[in-house]
Amino acid sequence: MSLLAVALAVGQPKVEAGGPVKTPPATQSDELVNTFSFPGEASIQDEAHCGIINGKLTCGIPFKGVARVEGLWAPPYHSGDFRLNVAVCGKEVPTQHYTWWPFKVERSGEVEGLHISTATVLAAGQRAGVLAVTIENATSETRQVPLRCDVRGSVGRSDSWEFQAPSGRGATKPDLDHGALIFRQNTLAIIIRAEPNTMTWDAAASSGRVTLTVNPGERASLWLAFAMGSEVEAAAACQAIASDPAAAIRQAHDEHARRVRGLFEKLPRMESSDHMLARWYLRSLVHFLTNRWDLPESALHPYYGTGSVNGGCICCYLWNYGETWEIMPLYDAAAHREHIKQFLRNDMSAHFAFDPISGKAFGPWYPVNQEKLVGLVYYYVKNTGNLAFLGEKAGDKTVLEHVIAQACCRDDLSKPAELIDYGPSNSHLELRRGFPYNHKMPDLNGRRYASYLMAARLAGLAGRPAPELVRRAADVKKLLKEQLWNDRQQWLNFIGPKGRDTRWTNQMFKLFGSGVLDDQMEKGLLSHLNEREFLSQYGLHSLAKHDIAYDPADIDNGGPGSCTSFPPQIAERLYKSGHADVAEDLVRRTRWWGDCLPYWGDSIVADKKEYRKDTPLQCTVDGVAIAQCVIFGMFGIEASFDGDLLIRPHPPKLSPRLALRGVKLRGSAFDVVVEEEQFEVRSGGKVVRAPVGKAVLLRDGKLSPLEAPPPREF
Repeated sequence: MSLLAVALAVGQPKVEAGGPVKTPPATQSDELVNTFSFPGEASIQDEAHCGIINGKLTCGIPFKGVARVEGLWAPPYHSGDFRLNVAVCGKEVPTQHYTWWPFKVERSGEVEGLHISTATVLAAGQRAGVLAVTIENATSETRQVPLRCDVRGSVGRSDSWEFQAPSGRGATKPDLDHGALIFRQNTLAIIIRAEPNTMTWDAAASSGRVTLTVNPGERASLWLAFAMGSEVEAAAACQAIASDPAAAIRQAHDEHARRVRGLFEKLPRMESSDHMLARWYLRSLVHFLTNRWDLPESALHPYYGTGSVNGGCICCYLWNYGETWEIMPLYDAAAHREHIKQFLRNDMSAHFAFDPISGKAFGPWYPVNQEKLVGLVYYYVKNTGNLAFLGEKAGDKTVLEHVIAQACCRDDLSKPAELIDYGPSNSHLELRRGFPYNHKMPDLNGRRYASYLMAARLAGLAGRPAPELVRRAADVKKLLKEQLWNDRQQWLNFIGPKGRDTRWTNQMFKLFGSGVLDDQMEKGLLSHLNEREFLSQYGLHSLAKHDIAYDPADIDNGGPGSCTSFPPQIAERLYKSGHADVAEDLVRRTRWWGDCLPYWGDSIVADKKEYRKDTPLQCTVDGVAIAQCVIFGMFGIEASFDGDLLIRPHPPKLSPRLALRGVKLRGSAFDVVVEEEQFEVRSGGKVVRAPVGKAVLLRDGKLSPLEAPPPREF
């Protein structure tokens, strides 16, 4: 039985006795908490990449042992070398089973006829947690069970949280303080406190010992509260948890249930006759919970980091955050606004990310930044209707002025249009084998087309028509075809220092749905989306298998896999451009993700069930791109700037029955239910049915079928 079940069943136990404790019936709160739980038996994740988070603290869970915690990160505080381990009967107990939740992990194992179950739970609203160890005696004899707790670690503060987790730290010496083991560094501390308080601590050995008496058929528990931060804050949190650890677990349970409930008050639930598809969608949404931080010291409140667990990539990369541009306005529009303005205030033509604490930009320029900034503003306004945002100031310019400047980055509208030479940098694909993709790159130049049109659309809405941007888009489209299209290869070349060359990158497929490709180019590019080149059983390769630059070790952009957001982004663009069958094929190949990992890192392998491991980014915010693809691609939901909503679903053959319930967009709430060749939209007690392939219009609360829906903008 889980420690949480024990806590809920018996109120506030510190040592349980008197026979087995019954598990209470499941409640609605339990169901909410279990929404994102994940069984360890199904996970392909390495224990080094397993962690939990509560918005103030993340800790590492080396799940092969039942009672271990390794690493604490709570910006601006960190202890990458923290280790907490409990041995039972002098032995480290191997895990036989574990279950992951975003805020806790439960593990169990056996030693000398005793059943050991543990729960590592992060406390609600605290840089603190509790490791609860329960001993169940299934033997016929009373047992004296010795437990030893070994602790080590140092604590530091950093105002810089970049790609890697902070590692610098000062020396700490363990000490005893009012019955707790404490590691001090100036005003900072890590504190460990036990309940029952009969634990005997040895500061010199950084360990504690206690012996629990467990009668036959009964159980007893040890609770270890741990906290990090300023010594005052850590001491108060640790004392509060240790005084009533069962209550702390219940509060953590309730807080997580509240967060999950809030998630589904804003985002729809998906139902599908293909259960893998439903789990794929659901698992995508967990990244909204695992990447949200509520830190008093951060520049933004709340703050969404690119990464979260185990301290990696807690900074905010524009490249990753920009992948959330359609769905984030539905989930947290207010925070989304502030993140966009933070990027605009910083110079994202010279940097790629900003720090969570200072809010300052750092790193080199990524040339995809400008598309992300324009798209973030465009979809925020489109999906919220908040036109006033365009007039808000971000630094010395309005948001609209920033958008136009970003769309025209490295362009001079007073001169004839040219393809932009992005220079010799390797910062777009970051290929590792020395074969370049730089200078006049087709995917980046092609993206300019949509950026000009999005900026022009926003300018027109703000009463500042910009026909010059529309003309520039048309000129760029023409130049792309004339200068970079290779009719023999049916592919787009780039022009590097040695002339025309070819990189077979999946970035080219992101041009679908933008309008920059003509019919010949679309047909040509699609001809390469096959198993000889880009596809394998489990997904999409980032480079075609025959490319000379292909590197089996370069998962994200140069080899046998791709960044996590790429397959769903490409699938969504294919849905929107009328290639639903090809989009469905990508979905079919990648939906295993929801069954094999509790959360997704920066890239996932395509030729086997595996993920990229040589990166600290093991829980990426752009994991929500899958849910984004389902809502706006598969279900074909689109807001127009005048507030109308169009619904034109593309049900996959693998799931002829599916539904999206509780869609909330532009002030409307509705359900979409697909049954074979028919679908219906339900809103405000009204229902309209239409055949698949047609559309339904929701305008001013009224539903009506459309025989000839207007073309999509993007």
